[in-house]
Amino acid sequence: MGLATRPRAAALAERVAGAWRGLRADAKPTPSGSDPDVELRLAAVDARLGHMEGALEDLQDALYRQARREDETRADLHKRTEPKRIAKELSADARRRGL
Repeated sequence: MGLATRPRAAALAERVAGAWRGLRADAKPTPSGSDPDVELRLAAVDARLGHMEGALEDLQDALYRQARREDETRADLHKRTEPKRIAKELSADARRRGL
């Protein structure tokens, strides 16, 4: 997972949020005498959607942190396995052991 993960996840979240906002903007206002059961259900859906948006943001943050950790680990492994560094450390070890 690279650093591009965060922008892709953010772009996906923005598209979903934009689609949701577009649907809500296109919705016709309900008449004042509408069914109270429908209003309650819509309020529940809206609350659940708010919860899902928060969970999606938390997931994006977790994915970003994981990608950063993996990138740091990969860079550290790459640095530790450079041939010049390995040769230098083997030479230093040989000198310490008197070989």
